[in-house]
Amino acid sequence: MLRLLRNFKYFSRRELQRVCSTVATCDRSDVHMVLPSVMPSEFAKRIRPLPVPELIEKFSNDAPGGQFATIAEYLQSDPSSVAVLVPQEIDLHRKMVLDDLNAYMHAKDAFRETHGFNRIFAHVLVVAGAESIPRCPLRQKSDLLYLCDCLRPGAALVLYRTRKRKTGALLFLPEDVDSQLSTIYSEMHHVDDVLPLAMIKKSLLWLLKDHSPELWHSPDPSSLVSRIVEEAAQEAKMSLCNPKYITQYTRTVKTTRELSALRRANAIAADSMAEVMAQPQHSSHELATSFDYMCRMRYGQPDESKVCCRLDGNGLWQMNAGCQYGGYEGGLARCWPSAGRFTPPQKMLYGALLDMQRDLCSLIQSSGSEGAVRTPLELHAAYLILLGRYLWELRVLPKSRRSPAETFELARKYSCSPIVVSHVGLGKRDTSRKLLDYPLTPGNVISLHLSISIPDDCCQAYPEFRGILCQLGDTFHIRDDYSVEVLTDLCPTEPQAIEVCLPAGRARFSRLKAVADQDESCDRRRLPDLEGEKQIA
Repeated sequence: MLRLLRNFKYFSRRELQRVCSTVATCDRSDVHMVLPSVMPSEFAKRIRPLPVPELIEKFSNDAPGGQFATIAEYLQSDPSSVAVLVPQEIDLHRKMVLDDLNAYMHAKDAFRETHGFNRIFAHVLVVAGAESIPRCPLRQKSDLLYLCDCLRPGAALVLYRTRKRKTGALLFLPEDVDSQLSTIYSEMHHVDDVLPLAMIKKSLLWLLKDHSPELWHSPDPSSLVSRIVEEAAQEAKMSLCNPKYITQYTRTVKTTRELSALRRANAIAADSMAEVMAQPQHSSHELATSFDYMCRMRYGQPDESKVCCRLDGNGLWQMNAGCQYGGYEGGLARCWPSAGRFTPPQKMLYGALLDMQRDLCSLIQSSGSEGAVRTPLELHAAYLILLGRYLWELRVLPKSRRSPAETFELARKYSCSPIVVSHVGLGKRDTSRKLLDYPLTPGNVISLHLSISIPDDCCQAYPEFRGILCQLGDTFHIRDDYSVEVLTDLCPTEPQAIEVCLPAGRARFSRLKAVADQDESCDRRRLPDLEGEKQIA
């Protein structure tokens, strides 16, 4: 009996292996090919499930990144992650925004010379998220991501504060949410409640009626949330205020956690570009792909829209690249010779960029003690003055007496960037005119992207300088004493360091070292003979 059972198990196992090998052969191992070949059960026929390819297509388009709903989930695979959007940090961001809105209202009252200087204001801030685009990765708006760690498309956040200093946050999602999911989502996104987007108007009317606050929202005609907010403001007979520039200014002052993430993002970008420069250059596509791979190996997320690489007609590789870590941006710009060495005209123009960058950093350090430069726009004007002076020294600009406005206009023609200074933080860089007119303060992280471009048809310039483009971009943090910290110092900046980093430069350095070692060994071999000659003498 036992032998019969043992034989039955053996033959059953052999038959099962034969059937499995027939269903999933080596040439049909792909999930798209194997699963449709499985016979559906009666239960599967009744529920009518979607095919696996359609499920993959649906969830990869609807969910940002395929499966992640928060920034914290992106960083789970990083063993040394720098978490920023934790509940304590989000509470700090919300408090900073509400305090700045309150300070604006107090300043507005003081400007009107009213008697209610100590009035306590209530606020309701509505922030709309980004809408999903089919077959494109979702980039959540920085306004929403700064106040709520949510990467879900079509989301909207309502942040409010009463006159009794009680604060709350409500998150609205396009899909229907039951009570159990609402509890899970509330803890995940650190909000008081998660509701369907259809209830946002009702919730706003209740908040506006109960607390009579100031209503804040940045309108967007193409957004459904903006239309609902405008309808709620009309029904409540309240004015709608735009908090765009106030919230932008709040985000320019970085906290300790934000600085840690920015240091990590810029270190990833700088280290990745240094490795790209050190490898043999074949094509711009290969360099961009290598930068993408190296950033991902360091747990960064390359920004495809910020990666630009090309080889110009003068033998200079031009690369402007950036990546994100935890939603915070890092980026830089470099140029390096494909032959391994800068030509004298290229080295002269690149040296001028280095000198201008040092001068601008000195101006930033003196801005805290009533210096000549106080705002990013003034720093941009100082750059154009320095650029005009170097162009005059290179005889690109003729000698003549000009007003500062004329110097700006002439120097602007030889720069590739309309504005060289920008604030760096979450998402894209902020370069609005209103924001760049605010004074530089400790805690700011700014990017300086300097460039010199001499056109081919520039008759004033020497022929050796015509057609040359040099660029230099780095990210800086302004400390409490207004000293400057370079966040992209892992990538070489000096011409000698760049030449040593390049493959051709390393090969030439190896040859020179081999020749030097050979000469030194020859001298050592001749040393006993010389000593013998001295003894004979």
